[in-house]
Amino acid sequence: MSGALAVVLLGLTTGCSDPTNPQAQSRSPQALSLHLYQKPKRFSPLDPPSGPDQQIMTLIFDNLLTIDDSYAYSPRLAARWQVAEDRITFHLRQGLKWSDGKPFSSKDVLFTYELLADATSGSAMAGKLAAATFEAPDDHTFVINLTRPNAGFLGLIAGPYAFILPEHVLGREPVDKIANSAFFTHPTVGMGPYTFVRHKTDQYVELAANPHYRKPIAIPAIFLKPIGSDAATAQLGTGELDLVQVSPTDLRTVEAFEGVTVTAKPSPGFVRLAINQSGRSDPRVRRAILHAIDRKALIANILAGRGRVQNSSFVTPWALPGGLDEYAYDPAKAKTLLTEAGWTAGETMTLSWIPGQRDRDAAATVVQAALSAVGMTVELKPVQAAELLQSYDRRTFDLALFGGGGYAVDPSSSAAILSCAAFYPKGGNVGDFCDPSLDALTAQADARTDQDRRAELYQQAAIKDNAQVPYAWLYNPDILWAAGPRLRGFKASGDPATGFWNADEWSLAG
Repeated sequence: MSGALAVVLLGLTTGCSDPTNPQAQSRSPQALSLHLYQKPKRFSPLDPPSGPDQQIMTLIFDNLLTIDDSYAYSPRLAARWQVAEDRITFHLRQGLKWSDGKPFSSKDVLFTYELLADATSGSAMAGKLAAATFEAPDDHTFVINLTRPNAGFLGLIAGPYAFILPEHVLGREPVDKIANSAFFTHPTVGMGPYTFVRHKTDQYVELAANPHYRKPIAIPAIFLKPIGSDAATAQLGTGELDLVQVSPTDLRTVEAFEGVTVTAKPSPGFVRLAINQSGRSDPRVRRAILHAIDRKALIANILAGRGRVQNSSFVTPWALPGGLDEYAYDPAKAKTLLTEAGWTAGETMTLSWIPGQRDRDAAATVVQAALSAVGMTVELKPVQAAELLQSYDRRTFDLALFGGGGYAVDPSSSAAILSCAAFYPKGGNVGDFCDPSLDALTAQADARTDQDRRAELYQQAAIKDNAQVPYAWLYNPDILWAAGPRLRGFKASGDPATGFWNADEWSLAG
């Protein structure tokens, strides 16, 4: 996904000339401003994943476990867990409280997972959790029973997914109506390091430190503000923002800012074109799209070389075999494939994307020119997040450019965007790609505990994926975070959605 969002830690009243004015609060010595890359919509773990929503939910909710800055599992509400072939047992931290002071227990976890697994709730995770049942044998233990072995299951539920919800707040809401609960636009209770204060649409989200969090929070409040990449870089330079996800083309400018530290992390996801396959199912058309785009030049020019060409939906290194088709830039071959597929020259398609992030804005233009050169007329259609997601749901898009994903920790996470059972909004399969033989391979792989055999099966799946081109993979970017001189304790993640994963460790320089 693209765009920009700023998280600004507000110094409630300290140092503010007007404690009721959020702009004045954001200039407090205790206020910290952080860049987030898109306008948020609302804050519901039931909704299909959306990067800015997940970033905010990371601050106000919590998970059993999350993915840390080295793409390893890190404990959150669960102190530890045990994984058996068809059973995962979580041992929860004891003595925890919700932000309203109510006690937290396994009942909340059970409530959440049963809700997320229930398709009538509108949950986008229902497909992922369909092969599981849940139990809470005591207040501090939560058990997931898998109807079939799944060695990659932890990757499906680790943060920024499966945020735990308060049973004492939502437990009485009808399941078939809960998706529209006002709680998800104003989530008053959570387990995260911060609590929700307010959301001023298109301007900011205000958060305050959670007084009942499991350890003291050093920074008293947060403001989350949607702005574009250019404005974010400028505000980093003036000190109005303290943490920015910067465009590679701004890197030299940002490195010249006094006191700013830049950290680069390879993304665990990738930027891609989703192709609406409900109307275009011929893989030759999808292969032609890849051959039409000079992806190496795109990376060199719009990423300043800070990225890699992607040729698979799988990212985990051990799941990738050698010898995959690299779909080299070859306009003549693209034209031949289109002719073989019966493509009508001049047929118009729209390319939708969320504007505001410089590399993706530029990539949309590059793709338009490249496809037009081989006879595929493309009209650019910048949209906001809600409109793009609606087009996924209604299957009204032609091409959609977006990015992200946390696919590095285990290849089963990539399988979730390919499965025939995961068509949007039930899952992350945006283009409605379906290959039952590929699904069978990933299911066989996840039923194994032998790592070598899992790798062998996933590499077979990657070969099928590479040949079918379910997405037009563009690039795997380096994610560049620039932290201002006041921020202490920030640990950069390559996944923007988990960019604030260790906010409970942050502090401000004196």
